[in-house]
Amino acid sequence: MMATNERLGPPVRLSMPRAVLLGVCAVVGGTAVAYLVAYGLWLVVLALVVAVPGFVLLHRYPLVVLTVWLLVLPLVDITSSAALRSVFWLVHRTLPVVALAVVVVSAMLRINDRRLARLGLPEVLMGGYLVATLLSIAYTSDFVSVTVILLYDRVFIPMVLYLLVRLLEPDERDLKLLIPAIAFVLFTQTLIAVLSWTAPGVLPSEWLGKLGERTTGSLRTADVFGVTVLFCGLFLLHAGLMSNRTTARAVSVPLFGLALIMVFFTFSRTSWLAGLVAMIGLLFVYPRFVGRFVWVVVPLVVVMLVSGMFAWQVRFAQDRFLSEQSEESALSRLPVAYAAARMFGAKPLTGWGYENFDKYDFRFQSRVGDLVYPEKDHASHNLYLTILAEQGLIGFVLFLGPMFYWLARTRSGMRRMPATGFISRKLVLILWLVIAGNIVINNFVRVQVSFGLGMWWVTLGLIASLLARHLWTPDREARDREAVLAATARGPMRR
Repeated sequence: MMATNERLGPPVRLSMPRAVLLGVCAVVGGTAVAYLVAYGLWLVVLALVVAVPGFVLLHRYPLVVLTVWLLVLPLVDITSSAALRSVFWLVHRTLPVVALAVVVVSAMLRINDRRLARLGLPEVLMGGYLVATLLSIAYTSDFVSVTVILLYDRVFIPMVLYLLVRLLEPDERDLKLLIPAIAFVLFTQTLIAVLSWTAPGVLPSEWLGKLGERTTGSLRTADVFGVTVLFCGLFLLHAGLMSNRTTARAVSVPLFGLALIMVFFTFSRTSWLAGLVAMIGLLFVYPRFVGRFVWVVVPLVVVMLVSGMFAWQVRFAQDRFLSEQSEESALSRLPVAYAAARMFGAKPLTGWGYENFDKYDFRFQSRVGDLVYPEKDHASHNLYLTILAEQGLIGFVLFLGPMFYWLARTRSGMRRMPATGFISRKLVLILWLVIAGNIVINNFVRVQVSFGLGMWWVTLGLIASLLARHLWTPDREARDREAVLAATARGPMRR
């Protein structure tokens, strides 16, 4: 195993200009701290003190930001508490940007020997989407500043997380360090889900918007909750099945089963469909496991159904399919989808402006055959149709272009990857199953939760980093040759 100093490079030797610069910074910093203390600004002083070890940690292990983001954001993304909102500012709006800046500046100044991955067309498309959206907001929005903040939270920061993963290309050790955080997300969301049905009074009111109707955890919508626990279950299952430890394999299966139970308890038809798609895909990734899993789970489910243990849940699930209210809910979305198509037809290239769908859609709604007539203005339930209506073909291509690019490169990238192991073709396919679940969700809802959109870009970033590492390019070959020569020059590593 590589030691810490070998992984991060040799210690930095300070030249005279750097030493002088550090001395000046120390003097200025001490003066600033004294001034702040004199005026009672202790919180600012505390932030400055924490900033130094925080910078060192970000410099040595920048992916710790992703771990903190996974641990904290689901619990503070939807909150009315001023204190928790400050945590949201720190964890979501600040830390990812600071970490990316530290990574890029360190590489530019060559403070360590970390080599960043070379970016390409997908990242250009992402930058193009941000620029196009900012122009759309500037020319069409009635509330420019508010809309820019929404763009920052829902698009820019998730893309920053993608760039962190993409540039650093985490190895097996880095990815395994995410396992405790992913397990924590699954456990906490399960606990919140159970409490929302059994003891809702102990939960914050902002987590109970669908009380008695859906299971949302702390993530506002059942669909974001469903795809989140699905990601956790699939990732933990892969980690367990690819582990050499019997305990890890034994624990991963119940955790995956727990995730599927939570998907069912969303009582969301969209989440059920996403779970079904994931199970069908898993049949091709781990066919033997799925066979054994079904043989064990199906009899247990039959016993529980016969015993009446989940009688009211089954009746509630049937109502989601067979009731008149369910049919009305499904049909009411048709005029909105039709309006999105007509809006796209009216302005196919640039659309009607980012976040302007609700402003214009009702004037485009009309009767859909003999099925339904729009009596009131419903919200959009399709992310992709909304993008086409709001930002036209340009926004649609720029937003989904990175996904299609990596999908096209998956086959060639997987050829050079191991068939089994933690980092292998199986992990890429598992992550694509998560993307498939997201696509199903986005075709029936418009995800507007920062954590849900962040998980989309984090998952795509993991796929990109795995594939890019195994795609042959002249630059990649040169970097591999340099790494071999550097390892040879250092000699045998000490254990």
